[in-house]
Amino acid sequence: MDRIQKAVGKAFFQGYGLMFKYHKIETGEHQQRMLLTVSDIKYNSDDEILVGGCINTDGDYRQFFMENMMSVRPFQYVSID
Repeated sequence: MDRIQKAVGKAFFQGYGLMFKYHKIETGEHQQRMLLTVSDIKYNSDDEILVGGCINTDGDYRQFFMENMMSVRPFQYVSID
């Protein structure tokens, strides 16, 4: 298991968020992205791993290809509302 898989697994099973750089294939750019929660890890029909969860406190959901994630760091989100 590589470092990215370990970080995603830790975030999923321990309720952490993820900060990561994401490579967008169509534009070739790298973007800094964040998942506050990781709620899904699944395969698509092409056997690619998708990591999904909420990207903000409004509950907006996104999925990212694990193979396009770099510099993945789990973090614990603490709400002070």
